[in-house]
Amino acid sequence: MSTILVPPSTHDVVAEANHRIANSLTLLISLVRMQASSVAKRDRPPSKAEVRLMLEGIAARISTIGQLHRLLSNIPQDGVTNLKSHLHDVTDALVSALSSPEQSVVVAHTGDDCLVMVRQVQPIILILCEIFINAMKYAHPAGVPLAMTVDCLPAADGRLVLTISDDGVGLPEGFDANTSEGLGFRVMRSLAAEIGAKLDIISTALGLTFRLSVPASAMASVKLA
Repeated sequence: MSTILVPPSTHDVVAEANHRIANSLTLLISLVRMQASSVAKRDRPPSKAEVRLMLEGIAARISTIGQLHRLLSNIPQDGVTNLKSHLHDVTDALVSALSSPEQSVVVAHTGDDCLVMVRQVQPIILILCEIFINAMKYAHPAGVPLAMTVDCLPAADGRLVLTISDDGVGLPEGFDANTSEGLGFRVMRSLAAEIGAKLDIISTALGLTFRLSVPASAMASVKLA
């Protein structure tokens, strides 16, 4: 017996969109509060440059979530989408929002098509956003042009592996990104845990690499119709 697929009603689509928007607003509020808490714990007031970067970071997060809503508005929450196309669109927007004459950035995309459940896209893209914000702040303190690589690849064991690298100075000696209370690292760890993914952070003299591995158990049922 064949299965008949019934498209979602207009009411269902609107309800789903409202649910996404409510969740996104809650997340944004949480991020801003985390930023405020981080500033309050500092032993000195932030400089003008630091305030500018904080506000640009908040604006980039808001812009990214707004862009995701537009990109995913016609796909059901339990549907499937190609992550690679979203990575291109969002990184273009982040470069436009965060780069400046004092700090330019070029992004190279490598890898293959990466199919994911729609509900996984927002956490993954927001991790990408945090990595870009972090790179723009710290990768090249001297302000030299920044080069980043975004690689999306389905692994042989069924995992999805997203690797984002920069050519910056890496982390300071003795800095542990896995325990850091910095806003960006806290947000990345929280978002990775939300989708059951593993986030590895590798720092060398050649730059900083973030490797997000989404487990095969979450990817096993991902197929395009």
